[in-house]
Amino acid sequence: MKTITKRRVASEYMQRDVVTVSPDDSLREALDLMTENHVTGLPVMDEHSRCIGLITSSDILNYEQEHSGESADGATADFFDPESQQWETVPLSAFGLEEFGDVHVCDVMTRDLIWVDRDTPLETVARRMIDERIHRVLVMDYASRLYGILSAYDFVRVAAEG
Repeated sequence: MKTITKRRVASEYMQRDVVTVSPDDSLREALDLMTENHVTGLPVMDEHSRCIGLITSSDILNYEQEHSGESADGATADFFDPESQQWETVPLSAFGLEEFGDVHVCDVMTRDLIWVDRDTPLETVARRMIDERIHRVLVMDYASRLYGILSAYDFVRVAAEG
């Protein structure tokens, strides 16, 4: 007797309660939201509720590193980048974050979005995340309506639950 296996799709496992930011929010506000909600990335939504970007903690750290001068004493710190899964050395001044209230999310966010449809098989989502070397994928449609996010954590949860 043949067993029929139900195909698992993105909409069944995605996180639906997604914290988002506006393109006009400051990096400080985005970082505060990430910290409060224990996430490392936030979809950026426009005034029409369309997803127009993604801001990650790595985007913010990379921005700060590019825009900070060397610290006065040349001191550096090692930082583990969860996006690239690599250790990076950054100037200690990169952790100052003083200017983050003046920089808008739209100036730093990723605009080239990697996303899947709600009916995309989970195996396809996982392969896409591996191929793109990302830790989260947006679940949305061609009209940029955001339905949820699937993160690496969600795949760990799926594996743990069997």
